[in-house]
Amino acid sequence: MSAGTLVRLDGTVADRSLPLLRADDLGVLRGDGVFEALLVVDGRPWHLEEHLARLERSAAALGLRAPDTQLWRRCLATAIDRHGASGETYARFFLTRGPEDGGPQTGFVLLDDVPDSTRRFRAEGVRIVTLTRGHVTVPPEQAPWLLNGAKTLSYAVNMAAQRWARSHDADEAVFLAEDGTVLEAPTAAVVLAPGGRRLLTPSPDLGILPSIALRGLFRAAAAAGWECDHARLTTADLLGGEGVWLVSSVRLCARVRSIDGTVRPPGPHEEEIAALARRP
Repeated sequence: MSAGTLVRLDGTVADRSLPLLRADDLGVLRGDGVFEALLVVDGRPWHLEEHLARLERSAAALGLRAPDTQLWRRCLATAIDRHGASGETYARFFLTRGPEDGGPQTGFVLLDDVPDSTRRFRAEGVRIVTLTRGHVTVPPEQAPWLLNGAKTLSYAVNMAAQRWARSHDADEAVFLAEDGTVLEAPTAAVVLAPGGRRLLTPSPDLGILPSIALRGLFRAAAAAGWECDHARLTTADLLGGEGVWLVSSVRLCARVRSIDGTVRPPGPHEEEIAALARRP
């Protein structure tokens, strides 16, 4: 795996081993910023326009000035050109509020090879544990200050949930609301095949991140004759369905092979759903 490429928002390539941010950058001090992540296959970014649009929406939710999307496109093109356009890589776009004294915002793009662990989860599936999120969910428009639906840098809880899962004989966590409603994984959406050619996923109205990878899967699945919809789901629904997957922009689609220690055998749609998730 090669060292990744770093490009500043002004288009200059930087050395990843050297300092990039000021010590008082609010992205570091308070997690005050936004980001996006997308897959790049043989130099082609997947769903780039949708990711840039979500980055703008996230920035607006935080009151950040979103840079012109052409700047991000140029940075990404520079990173791909420098890193090499063959194989699978993934790009991350970062925008912080900048220094504490009110200086300019900080923006940059990282491009890295897709990790071996991600490829393994695609091929072998994941074991999940369900964890409470610990608060009542509300639609984003009812409490915009909670930043529900924005992809912010404040991922400490998400990472803590993943560490908890991995220290308890699992690979990934899935969050539940106080009433047991399924929400999302720390870095992925949840998809259920309850039976027949139907796919269900929790609604963004629950305060979860609207998933671009999920929308792509649903478009491809609908074209292939699947009925796709939002629904309130429980752990019992996940255990009783024909298949469950975690879907995200870089991991694409990982079959859930156990839930809270209960093994789920492969269902009848595993190969088809995996193939649909790989359509850019």
